[in-house]
Amino acid sequence: MWRRRPMSVAAALQVFQVLRLGAVVVGSVLLARSPVGMEAIGLFEAMLFAGSVAAFFWANGLLQGVIPQYARLTDEERPVFLFQVFALFSLLSSLICVFFWVAREALFPLLTGLPPAAGWGWFLLHLWAQLSTLPLEHAYALQGRAGALLRWGALSFGGYVAALTVPAFVGSGLLGSLTALATLGLVRLLWCAVALRSIAKPSWRPLFWQRYARLAAPLVLNLMVGQAIVLFDSWLVGWYFRDEAIFALYRYGSRELPLALALASGLSTALTARIAAEPAAGIVEMRREGVRLFHRVFPLSFALLFVSPWLFRTLFGLAFEPAAALFNIYLLLTLSRVLLPNAIVLAHGHAQVLLKVGLSELLFKVGTGLLFLHLWGLPGVAWSAVLSFFWEKIALTWYVWRHLGIAVTEWLDVRWFAAYSTALGLAWMWGNL
Repeated sequence: MWRRRPMSVAAALQVFQVLRLGAVVVGSVLLARSPVGMEAIGLFEAMLFAGSVAAFFWANGLLQGVIPQYARLTDEERPVFLFQVFALFSLLSSLICVFFWVAREALFPLLTGLPPAAGWGWFLLHLWAQLSTLPLEHAYALQGRAGALLRWGALSFGGYVAALTVPAFVGSGLLGSLTALATLGLVRLLWCAVALRSIAKPSWRPLFWQRYARLAAPLVLNLMVGQAIVLFDSWLVGWYFRDEAIFALYRYGSRELPLALALASGLSTALTARIAAEPAAGIVEMRREGVRLFHRVFPLSFALLFVSPWLFRTLFGLAFEPAAALFNIYLLLTLSRVLLPNAIVLAHGHAQVLLKVGLSELLFKVGTGLLFLHLWGLPGVAWSAVLSFFWEKIALTWYVWRHLGIAVTEWLDVRWFAAYSTALGLAWMWGNL
């Protein structure tokens, strides 16, 4: 009798990332179509940006350190380690959100160039719950629980869209949406608390902290640098123009292809664990899965290049149509997103290399961002992002070849990548020049 093949953890991680970024896009579309208005949308985007600043210097770096550390532990030690990871995330998120509330009068204008927003407290409650529960997706993945991971994604991201948009459409305004998001955060905390009963074991092992800190410290610094590159653009636009409408326009246009980022992020996480456990087999799998990734994301990028003005006009309204030109530039980030040398470097435990490359990328981004904004305005900011991401991938590809002895042809199908890259470049020039 035919039986459906269970979904792999790698596939579940990719779907999870699609759900995450899809929720952002759908939420943005519906919010733009709601009665809240452009200024309220700009304020919400400013809150999201400030929330990203609250998390950028620690959360993703600590998460990246979970997988290699977990792989080194025995079955008995792993539940204790997971408990300590959740405890660390809860502590740090609590301290940071309290600080962002106490310092709101000075901090919010400093970060966004805008006055403090009403509902900031509700947003911080939502952010606190979101950051505290971040390790759950990795815990599900490490335990091979693909179904639980997908259910968690459905609650988190389906709930996000509903909480953000339903109050906006029924007349409760942005404040109603923020209150609903805070309520969703409490539901997610309850789910996580129940899940911890089966996946974590309360205990204190100082040695785990020492090992985890040594591994995660350079990752935290590297992710801090990487997120600073992304956040710098929003900060620069906010301070340069000091206009909620322009800030909203930039934030809507500066979204790269969600599918590419989601699939690449999920695949990178899965391949890091695979290469760390079985290097040779993992490299072969990376090359094979990379081609599949190309076939999924490049054709969609081609199509979006030609329909983006109509798409923005239809989805977001006439006020957001100018953002399509920015979006078309950010679509070129697909060329760098599908390259995954980061996974190879991390799987080999060379986290300090990621930090060094990230620092050079940050310097490159700040220089080109300031110059290109002065020369070309908002499109200049987008072009500086495209170039800086390529800078990072080229540097890491060179390191993998020279220092790890892995040629680019071993982990990347160069012919398929070159063909798709050429086609995407020609399509962009045809539609935009």
